[in-house]
Amino acid sequence: MSEIRLKNGFYPALGTPTDNEGKLIEKSFSRHIESMISSGAAGVLCMGTMGKMESILNDEYPKIAGKCTGIVAKRVPVMVGVMDCSVDRVIARIEALRDLVIEGVVATAPFYYKVNADGIINFFTLIAKKSKYPVFIYDLPSVTQVSINIDILEPLLKIPNIKGMKTANLNLILHLIRNDMIRQDFSILYSGLDSFDVAIQAGIKKNLDGMLSCTPNNTRLIYQNIENVDNSTISFHLNNILTLRNIFLQENVMAAFSYAMELLDCPGNYHPDYASPISNKLKEEIYTVMKEIKEM
Repeated sequence: MSEIRLKNGFYPALGTPTDNEGKLIEKSFSRHIESMISSGAAGVLCMGTMGKMESILNDEYPKIAGKCTGIVAKRVPVMVGVMDCSVDRVIARIEALRDLVIEGVVATAPFYYKVNADGIINFFTLIAKKSKYPVFIYDLPSVTQVSINIDILEPLLKIPNIKGMKTANLNLILHLIRNDMIRQDFSILYSGLDSFDVAIQAGIKKNLDGMLSCTPNNTRLIYQNIENVDNSTISFHLNNILTLRNIFLQENVMAAFSYAMELLDCPGNYHPDYASPISNKLKEEIYTVMKEIKEM
């Protein structure tokens, strides 16, 4: 594929609505994607963490990726999660995508055992060598038990088929910028939701998070004029998103996200099948806040 340089703007980690048998609810998924594109998304991540990639049925996985690319219809870039615990399993996921036209695949470090730095470098080096798609590194220490630090990233930056990184480590990004270490075809997607406003003010304007998927109106207002930022507007609408996120955190985040998406007329199970339902009290709080922040 040709060189990639993703545009500035927001990249929602899409949710994946499934029924009680784990099958995709296509109508909800289509409505969800359209809401993101109409809100100005610069691209989308299909089956990332918010898209419950780790719990999607094997036979549904390529169908969901295919449905996503079909709905998007090349209007914005599509990245697809391929996270797994061995190179062979990641490549098997990539091969399952067949000939879909996507901008790249997104992979974390292995997450069953804690892996040392050499193992992580080998993991991504082998994936990049074998993958038919460009590879994006997903730094997710809460799951993988290890952070992608500069010592790990520096040799990976030299591999042409590794085209970007998703991380919440703002200090790492600033280090790369200060030391002019970022290739022209390497894109960094900042995922530290709590400091999106600070990052944007610092010129880090490619932002990715799952909460953007259930707050299309506030997200649109943050990013509608991303090249000429209004700091007070950005912070105001980001605070709205964080208020809703903090309510989700009171119980089960993914189940709370499912309820928020139901309120947005995109119903389905966006949570794993083992997740406990949220309380009626939390549902009332989510409903009230979504009204207050004008998402409904």
